Amino acid sequence: MDKKDFLKALEEIIAIAKTNGNQITKEEVLDYFQDIPLNDATEKLLFDTFDEAGIRIIGYEKDQTETEQEDESKDLIESEVLSFYEEELASIEIPEEEQKHILQAWLSGGGSKEQMIECFLPAVMEMAKKHKGKGVQYADLIQEGNIGLLEAVDSFAGQDEMEFLQYIAKAIEESMLNAIAVQRGSDSIGEQMAKKANRLDEASSHLAKELGREPKAEELAEYLSMTVKEIKEIMKISLDAISVMETEITTSES
Repeated sequence: MDKKDFLKALEEIIAIAKTNGNQITKEEVLDYFQDIPLNDATEKLLFDTFDEAGIRIIGYEKDQTETEQEDESKDLIESEVLSFYEEELASIEIPEEEQKHILQAWLSGGGSKEQMIECFLPAVMEMAKKHKGKGVQYADLIQEGNIGLLEAVDSFAGQDEMEFLQYIAKAIEESMLNAIAVQRGSDSIGEQMAKKANRLDEASSHLAKELGREPKAEELAEYLSMTVKEIKEIMKISLDAISVMETEITTSES
């Protein structure tokens, strides 16, 4: 079973679990992946992957200490992100009149992209507040909103100011709503991993062209308005399933 088939198998069994109240038995999972020689470490990684996708594995209980550590880590990351944004917004407050000049200059083909992004950071935070309590952490909503903002600034091709503002607002909100939908399980785990990995790939390619070399994690974090820890967290999501496959290969060769 190659990586593509493995991800497809994950999607299929998650779909099955969703028809049964987002749960499935440990035995059913192991039977579905019977062609893969699973040791204890691989089994745990596989089950934890389902757990992260919101699927309960009946007969498997995640270590409580590990769960508490993960919760503490998420809280720490959120705290760091919010502190970062608060500091950023406090230091880059741009008067309304100046914002209009920045916007007009950008739409005319000039101006600073960085200043354009800075103009909309407060709007991202305000929009994130509207969607708090819908299953996605506030810091994650801000992160997703900023990604939508960056993509919208890069992709808008017109010159009309009102059209641009509506385009930006729609992109920010859609990015947040997509994150909420993913959290609720409307997207498959394979799609989740591909979407997040693609965003990092796009950012990496863009920076590589600008810098003339591969960007560092710190540079990716700055470009996407994230912390380095967040970058690593996103990478981990896309690498978890691949790690299962690498473990399979290692087990097969030994």
